[in-house]
Amino acid sequence: MLARLMGDEELARTVVDGFLEDVPRQIEALRNYLGAGDAQGAFRQAHTIKGASANVGGEALRATALEMEKAGRAGDLEAVTVRLPELESQFARLKEAMHDFVDPNEPEPRELA
Repeated sequence: MLARLMGDEELARTVVDGFLEDVPRQIEALRNYLGAGDAQGAFRQAHTIKGASANVGGEALRATALEMEKAGRAGDLEAVTVRLPELESQFARLKEAMHDFVDPNEPEPRELA
């Protein structure tokens, strides 16, 4: 991502901040489509997550979202649902790596239970 932004670290931090703020909402929207049994909505949402993760260089997250997108396109909500924990795990890993980039001296904030 940094190479695509021509080394502009400030812009990269802005992009990362927006990504980290937006993707949890995107994952929640995907979960809602799954709960509603909406394969077309799940397909579109997985596609959105795939694109966002590709833009920031999150290859593992992108690959998982691609598999979910394919399953959603085929109307296979079970296959999309089965991959949801992997999607969340890949996002958590990417979030940790991005946090280290955005503020390497700050401890990662912990989620409230």
